[in-house]
Amino acid sequence: MSPFSAGRFARTKGETTMLFAVIALAAFVDGLDGTIVTTVLPDIADAFDVSAADSSWVITVYFLMMAGLILVFGKMCDKGALKLIITAGFAVFAVGSLLCAFSQTFWMLLAFRAAQGIGAGMLSASGIMIAVKHLPREQTALGLSISVLGYSVGGACGPILGGVLSEFLDWGWIFLFNVPIGLAGAALAIRSVPKDPGLDRSSFDYLGSALLFAAMVLGLYVIESAPAHGFGPSSAMMSAAFAVLIVLFAFRERKVREPVLETSVFRRPATLAAITVFLMVNLCWMGVFYLLPFYMQLVLGYDVMMTGVVLCVQSVATLVMCVPIGKRVPLKGNRHYVILATASMVAMSLSLVFAGTESPLPMMVAVVLLGVIWGFGGGSLGNRIIDSVDADKRGAASPMVSFVIYFGCALGSALYSGLFSLGSGAQGALISVLSVEEFMGGFWFAMVVGTALSVLTLILAYAFDEERRAA
Repeated sequence: MSPFSAGRFARTKGETTMLFAVIALAAFVDGLDGTIVTTVLPDIADAFDVSAADSSWVITVYFLMMAGLILVFGKMCDKGALKLIITAGFAVFAVGSLLCAFSQTFWMLLAFRAAQGIGAGMLSASGIMIAVKHLPREQTALGLSISVLGYSVGGACGPILGGVLSEFLDWGWIFLFNVPIGLAGAALAIRSVPKDPGLDRSSFDYLGSALLFAAMVLGLYVIESAPAHGFGPSSAMMSAAFAVLIVLFAFRERKVREPVLETSVFRRPATLAAITVFLMVNLCWMGVFYLLPFYMQLVLGYDVMMTGVVLCVQSVATLVMCVPIGKRVPLKGNRHYVILATASMVAMSLSLVFAGTESPLPMMVAVVLLGVIWGFGGGSLGNRIIDSVDADKRGAASPMVSFVIYFGCALGSALYSGLFSLGSGAQGALISVLSVEEFMGGFWFAMVVGTALSVLTLILAYAFDEERRAA
């Protein structure tokens, strides 16, 4: 039973503390699972005898489910099912994690990762909503800050924890570790979050949500699989189906009263540019983060634990920078720090173009810059989207920020996987049979294209100045 009723803000210190704990735990789970799996991805690929390209689906399917469903869950939370969504989110995440740990085939793992992604999407949509709906106005900002802190701590713990568990036990334990956290979170949510008033089912665009989700699945599949397996008849049919679904979705969103995505915000060039920049940063960041563990282990000879320790550096860099930079964003403006974030992304990608088989220095520079990107851009990138729209559209733009994050991550892992397959010349080959030269060919090609994309993103970030328009 919740300690206070629906529609009432937390009044006592105990009530507030418990809500803070739920917010922090939901964000921690999100941040943890976003990084812990990447560290052991080479081990997972070896265990199931899949190629480096195909193994990207372990990441892609997780973020795909989050991106495809976060808008649906966010709308449900806003319409009166907040407690239901966050409680179910913890429970689904725990069950999905348990099933992942005992997967017997690669396809089973992907199916259970999808279930895990559904739970994570519930948590991501509902955690921040608690701060808005159930904390007093003067404590809302603190609740949002706790969410960012929980995500950052989870992201910092993920690589090291993944390395330790995989080194001394096996990769399945990275999923088993989530089970008690998920169950504890569900129990805490039942006890702490106010009772739901009841879900208002009116004006919810279920059809639009289904069209968008199906289009994303088909589009990502073509991006990932065509370079690895060739653009055959199946890829052509899926590309055509993707185009049809996108057109149907666009027509649908123009007719419904409460669309899944408020497409009118795309009509302002500054807003479209801000969304594109944010998408590209997430895309390039996740693509590099996906390939780095393979490079460290297959080329530099690092073990899983050492890989986790090195990858943790990027989260530490973000933690060190995010609070002081966040305080300065209102003073200097979003654009200033977005440009610094995208310039850091160019430097990160360019350093990996010069990565070789002996010196780890370019890789270490890149890992630090991975954290610097979000140190500069953690608050400014998403906030630039919000600030670029009219005041009456900001409510519609806010959910888009979360959607862009997870869709960008799914797209990044799929795209860099496809680029790696093209560059290596060994499409569909198992990691164990790739030579260092073949791997480096694919790695170098992905980073060259990534650098070009990063430069274009920097140019776009510089070109639009929403502060000047607002003035």
